[in-house]
Amino acid sequence: MALSRRVTLGAPALAVGLTAITALATLSGAVGTASADTGAGGCQATALTASRWGSGSTAGAVVNVTVANTAATTATTWSVTWAMADGQRIVSTWNAVVSTSGHAATAVNAAWNGRLAPGASTTFGMQLAGTDTAPVLSCGNDATPPASSPAVSTSASSSTPPGSGNLNVTLADTQTTVNLVVGQTLGVSLPAHYRPFTSTNPAVTLLSSSGGYPTGQPLEELFKAVGNGSLVLSTQTDDPCLHATPPCGMPVHQWTIYVNIAYASQDGDIKLTEADNRTTVTMAVGQTLHVSLPVNYRPFTLTNPALILKSSTGGYPTAQPLSALFQAVGAGSLDLSTLYDTPCNHDPTPCPGPYRPWTVHVNILYPPPTQSPSR
Repeated sequence: MALSRRVTLGAPALAVGLTAITALATLSGAVGTASADTGAGGCQATALTASRWGSGSTAGAVVNVTVANTAATTATTWSVTWAMADGQRIVSTWNAVVSTSGHAATAVNAAWNGRLAPGASTTFGMQLAGTDTAPVLSCGNDATPPASSPAVSTSASSSTPPGSGNLNVTLADTQTTVNLVVGQTLGVSLPAHYRPFTSTNPAVTLLSSSGGYPTGQPLEELFKAVGNGSLVLSTQTDDPCLHATPPCGMPVHQWTIYVNIAYASQDGDIKLTEADNRTTVTMAVGQTLHVSLPVNYRPFTLTNPALILKSSTGGYPTAQPLSALFQAVGAGSLDLSTLYDTPCNHDPTPCPGPYRPWTVHVNILYPPPTQSPSR
């Protein structure tokens, strides 16, 4: 999707949700006031309050939003997004497909008003109710592609929203190469007129998918690297007129990236011994952790989903040194613990030797921004 440009709804504040479904919305200010995006780029949005009534929780308004294509090329999709205030709700909307996720609202063109020639515009509207708060709008279309490289999330949250991974790619990243290690995730965000992906390569699994042609919603897909290998992720644009008889002459655009997936070091990117007891370790998703302890330490038992045990040998009571290899597959924090044990601790009359614990605290984060796609 194109670079977003922001617009503040002047007087009445705007908020929206699914058409005819209770969501969150409202406005404040005088009837007829308007505000427009004045930034350079391919999309401009203007909000006009046609009417308003009441105040506070009983407030209501009718708002019309004009979306214009200010780029030099034709746009085939557009979207307007904003953050909704608490206590806001929707009564009805028209001429756009509107959806919400938490406090985020998105209005996407309907099937008949997404194609805008340079300088052309279209309008959608809504009836709103709720408290008075002025949100900030972002407007984008596919006439002007993003100029920036995809950013890599550094959030330490253990939950990942759809389309947002350890590494994220957008429309501008077509024909690039992406390098992942097993356990990492790849988020893909494309405009609504791109088809959802179809991939059967066993090295990746599709965690979530939403939008894409013909839903009218932006395409958001999240993949996870689960095995070693190389693959091509590819999709293309589509439109109802391409399936008419006879089909229209609209060009079809291909989007492709090349993905290389490798296992992290089997020797352990991070190595720990008995001397590291009670220390804190920070690692990135995809990295491995190798623990080497003397023969009398029990093998590890681990239930935290952020860290998986890839292999384990030795430890009490095998009389072999304990060697365990872990891999970080999700963000989070945990304690990695075991106990020093001896046979006499299990005699009918146990020996006085205490169970000696070994513990390290592990923080797992998403990879740093240096792991971005290479062109």
